This record gives sequence, structure tokens and C-alpha cells, in this order.
Amino acid sequence: MPPAPEPHTTPTVSLRQRLANDAKKREAYVSAFVAGLSALSIVLLLVVVQVGAIDWDLGKWLAAVLMGLVGYYGTLYVVLKRGFFHRWIYVVNCCIEVSAPSAFLIADTLYRGPEYALSSPPLVVWGALVMTSALRSWPRLALMAGAMAAAEYAAIYWLLILPRLPQDALVTFRPAMVAARVALLFCFGPLTALTARYIMRQAEQALSAIRAQDLMGKYLLHERVGSGGMAEVFRATYSPEGGFEKMVAIKRVLPAFAEDPEFVALFRQEAELCSLLNHPNIVQVLDLVRHGDTLFLAMEYIDGPSLKNVLRAATASGAPLPLQAVTYLGAEIASALDYVHRKASPEGQPLNLVHRDLNPPNILVSRHGEVKLADFGIARAMGRTHVTRVGTVRGKAGYMAPEQASARPFDGRADLFALGLTLHEALTGARVLKGDSDAALMRASVEQEVPPPSELRSDVPGALDALIMKLLARLPHDRTPSAEAFRQALLALPPELAPYPRGRAELARAVRLTLGDRQTEAMMDEPSLLSQIGTAPAAPPGPPGTESQNPTALTIKVRAP
Repeated sequence: MPPAPEPHTTPTVSLRQRLANDAKKREAYVSAFVAGLSALSIVLLLVVVQVGAIDWDLGKWLAAVLMGLVGYYGTLYVVLKRGFFHRWIYVVNCCIEVSAPSAFLIADTLYRGPEYALSSPPLVVWGALVMTSALRSWPRLALMAGAMAAAEYAAIYWLLILPRLPQDALVTFRPAMVAARVALLFCFGPLTALTARYIMRQAEQALSAIRAQDLMGKYLLHERVGSGGMAEVFRATYSPEGGFEKMVAIKRVLPAFAEDPEFVALFRQEAELCSLLNHPNIVQVLDLVRHGDTLFLAMEYIDGPSLKNVLRAATASGAPLPLQAVTYLGAEIASALDYVHRKASPEGQPLNLVHRDLNPPNILVSRHGEVKLADFGIARAMGRTHVTRVGTVRGKAGYMAPEQASARPFDGRADLFALGLTLHEALTGARVLKGDSDAALMRASVEQEVPPPSELRSDVPGALDALIMKLLARLPHDRTPSAEAFRQALLALPPELAPYPRGRAELARAVRLTLGDRQTEAMMDEPSLLSQIGTAPAAPPGPPGTESQNPTALTIKVRAP
């Protein structure tokens, strides 16, 4: 897709970068052309000398200049074709090209007189040579070329031509008029630089506009909102021929992985499995697009941050998430997990799906309090390509169940353990498992005693404590048996803790504060007003290194039955 804009996208190569990348080849062509033209000029010069149009003394001077050009540019062509290039070659070549008329002007002055020199053809092409410097996509070079041409013309005139002019020379050959010529020649530099900048800017804007809509004619890309080791995510507008528009997220596979057949196969499998998931608490996969040399995944766009960013903002403000917001969060995620764990194939066969990577960065929350589970990872389904190998551990260190961290067999109850860790962190604002490395965090999952949330937050009641700690039982058979059972337990809590109807409004307020949107904060006091708030513009992306505020591609972890 198109570095990166460009309408702020990424990664597409800009026009300046393209010109820079093509500099060596372009300069080699110019060198070959100048060397060939100079060689042809030598042949024509010899013919002109033979017929007597130019005397031999002048012919030798001109031939020496032309032979010097042939030698230099011929050698440069060979050097460039062998791979060497430096930007200062631009400067050297520009100096030689702009100075060539000076050599002819000196020769004409010495051998044909000052008046002939001031009206000779080389003066006509001097301005054109200054303008050709803009072809090297370096506008400052044009400024140098204009100043250099003007300085050489003025120096030759005042030092060589003016002393040789007769007293009755034409007005056009006198200093005042020549000074005007010098000024005009100098002006070619800024004029060329401005023209080059304008054309390049217009060309970049045109290429950006084309680039932005180049995804199968359906997706208009906007800014990049996140990136990882294997892919990057853009906000985009889906705009088919029918005329309606829809905001989506586009995940682009990075070029290095797009060329890996195995990874491409896994990416396609991911899209196929994710297309089977259709639940209000799961980020929806909409389309898989192969365009050019890479793959794109179109997904539901979530107008809000990750839960990690919400918790970070709450911790920074000193105001933890309200209890009802946490129970609402738990009920919504449990609903998604129950759907995933129970999902069957179109033929009715259980898929045995396990998320295996549930943690705050993979939970997205819209500014209206919607909760979405994302980023399922890649594994295998029954009869599909085997990806997860026996004995390996996949998941996020610090959020794994003990059996998962130990590479033992596990099922959907591992996701319930991760949910318990996530809700514990949502209540207390601190990560539960402690360790200074992935290995230490995995050991902590097996060995560390987890304190109840009430030890870190005094207003957490015993009923909620018990539900969270039941999820965090070390042995799978001691945990809450299913996501639906946990959800029902949350619904049975007293009204002051129950997830509905206040939980969504409380969570939406926390999201608004995370995004810095205080203008509508007061509206969150009435849950009924949530449905009246229109979709607001997308929040700006965070600084490099922070989690995306939009979904990454959904991926699936599947365990064999």
C-alpha cells in the first residue's frame, strides 16, 4: 500500500525517493548521451574545418573541449554502469555542462573577435543548460547553475571581451546591456528551481491521490494507525461503485512477509477462519485483497483505543475504572469467548477454537462503550495446515494460563485464566504477574500466588473478588467451567456491581477521558444518551511504539480435539 502518504500513509516511496533511487541510471543515460553528442560534434567539426568555414586554430580549441567531454562522460558512464554513484556527481556534471559555453565564448573571442563572441550560438543555449539542471531533482542545483553561468559570463566579458571591443561597438555589446544579460542569466536559476519544486509537488500530490485509491478501486487509504513486526494497519474508507462509504481498517502485510509462501498461506487461512466469526464483541473481517505484491485484510474499524491505553490513562489520572465498568467489560468479553469456544464449522464439527492471546492490548473499546475482541493469532483447525507445533508455547507472556506457559495440553479455560488476569488488572491498575523477562513471566504464571483484587483496591467487594479468583485457579478443573458460566455469575451480582445497565456508560466515560474528549463527558451520565451520539472523527494515532487504537488483523488459535 501505499509509503507511507502520500495522504499520510505509509509506506510508499515518494516521488523524490523514486527520483533519488533512479539517479544512477538516469545519470548514466545522460553521460552516454553527452559523450555520444560530443563525439558526433568532433566529426562535424572536422568536416567544417575541411571546407574552410572555421580556421584550424579555432578548430583545435573546440576539438580539445569536445574531446575532453567525450573522455569525461565516457569514463563516467563506465563507472556508473559498474555500480558507483555519489550525489556530488550531480554537482560536478552540472559545473561542466554550465561551463561548456564559457569555453566556446573564450575561443570565439580569441579567434573571431569580441563582437562575434557576444552574438555566438553558445550564448543562446546557456539558459537552457541552466534549466536542464532541474532534471536531477535537486532544485538547489539550479540556483548554483544560474549563479555560476552569470558569474562566468560577467568575468569573461569584463576581463577578456571588454578590453577588445572597439570604441564604436554596438549598444547591445556595451556594459549596461551585458549586465542586463548577466542578470537575466542569473534569474534562470531561481526560476528553474521554483518550476522544479512546483512540478514535483504537483506530481507528488497527483501520485498520492492515485496511490490512495489504488486498492482495487474500493478502499481510500488514510493515515497509518499502527504497525508491528509483520504488518501495518491503516484507517481507510470503503467506497464501492454504489456510492456509499464505510470506515474500515486495512491491515497490510509487510513486503518481507508477502514474499514468503508459507506466511501467505497462513494469512489466507487466517482470513478464512475469521470469516466464520460473526459476533458483536469480535472485530469483523470483511475482505481479503491481493493487490500487487502484497496482501491486505479489510476489517471493522473501531473508533476507540485498546483497553491497555484506557487502563494507562486511568492509572495516570488516579481514578481506577468503576466497578460496573469492569463487570460490563468482563460480561462482554465472556460473551465473545463463549461464542469462540462453541463455534462449529459449516458442517457442524466443533472447531475447538482457543484465543490464546487475550490481554488488554487485544481488547478494543469504542468511545461509545462497545467492547471488541481482536487479534486471535494463527494456528490450525481440524484437518488444516499444522502450524502450532507440539511443545511450543504461543501467547503473550504475563497473560498465560499455567498449563499454556508449561506447554501442556489446554482448552478454552486457558482463555478464562487470561480473562481473570485482565479483569484483575482492570480493577487494580497493575499487572498481576511480575517478571523482568518473558521466561520470568511464564514461571510466574505457574508459581506466583495471585492476591485478590481487594488487597490492592479496598472498594472491591467479596463477591467480585470471588468471581475473579475463581478464574485464576491454577488447575483448569478448579476454574469457572465456561465463559457463559462466568457471564451468568456477573449478571447475578447485586445492582451496584451488575454490568448492566450502567456499565457501558461508565466504560464509555473512561474511553472519552482516554481520548481527551471532555466535551461530551457529561453526556455519559445518562446511558440512554449513548445511542444519540453520532460517530466522531477517529482519534489521532499514538506515538511510535504505542499500541494501535484500531484493530490488527483477526487471527485464530485452534487446537486439535
